[in-house]
Amino acid sequence: MPSHNDVQLTRTMLLDLLDDLQQHILQVFGCQIRLFVHGGAVMIIHPLLSTSSTRRTTRDVDYIRRAFGHEWRKKGVHDAEDRLQSCINATAHRFRVGTDWMNADPDVALPFARDPRGHIYDPIYYDAKQPNNVDMNTIYSSPGLNLISVTMFWGVALKLVRYQKEDPTDIVAMLRHGTKLNGVQWTPQIMENWIKTLCWPMGYDNYQPQRIDELRDRIQDAVRLLQNSSDDFTPAKSYAPVRNRRPSMHVVPEHRMQSPPSHSHTHTPPRIQPLPASFDLAFVPHCSAPHMLSPLSSPTDNLSISMPEPWLHHPLVMPNPRFGPTAHR
Repeated sequence: MPSHNDVQLTRTMLLDLLDDLQQHILQVFGCQIRLFVHGGAVMIIHPLLSTSSTRRTTRDVDYIRRAFGHEWRKKGVHDAEDRLQSCINATAHRFRVGTDWMNADPDVALPFARDPRGHIYDPIYYDAKQPNNVDMNTIYSSPGLNLISVTMFWGVALKLVRYQKEDPTDIVAMLRHGTKLNGVQWTPQIMENWIKTLCWPMGYDNYQPQRIDELRDRIQDAVRLLQNSSDDFTPAKSYAPVRNRRPSMHVVPEHRMQSPPSHSHTHTPPRIQPLPASFDLAFVPHCSAPHMLSPLSSPTDNLSISMPEPWLHHPLVMPNPRFGPTAHR
């Protein structure tokens, strides 16, 4: 069974894989689990975001393994990650795809932060588990598995780190989704302020001038793409939320696992070096302001949020600066 998956997965293929995975999860865990996800799979499965996206395939599902392990260690279960991987492997074997069809490789490039009391916590997980985000961004629900997308602002911030391949058009889809929800008319300055305010744990205030310039180039490019695509954008088919979907009992036929032709909406981003994710133990940003949710991710204002819970170390593996350029497919 190969570890690397080269099969381009469509929405139908992803749902078949997830339906099979949730059955294994029920057998192994005896209950439903939840995973927080990001990357290309969100663009394809999200019932609303998918209508703003031109993306049709992805190679994998990126989930936040450290958040999953954290939740289960709080319940006294210390091998949950291994149990989940066995389920992922079983599905990969059945459908003849690589075992990394669902993986957490980007975890090593995701930031931690410190709250005002100095406790380390995971800001992406903290924002994603808030009730309004769970309500709006649960993209798959079945008896054994819930998939919840990270907030849109974190989705954009993570893709700005690499800004290669499908990242520019994925960002455009998330910005377009924000306009549909709240009528936001994006400019480079509005987008920069949005990201810097809500994703402050990325450490933007400590960027060197060259990195700030590179970030702004990418933001300007994304806004330009959004403006240029407004006139000729053809929305994808609208989907109902994937909730309590009846599990598929068949293996995906081999002809359905072929890669479809590339979509005509392609873009070559500017030649900018990927921004490294430079988080380490010596610098984990402290909370400099109340951690507010994005107005694009919540239908309510002035939401009261409790302080983040301290991170359970098992062990504390801080992001590897060298991983940044390859993260977030």
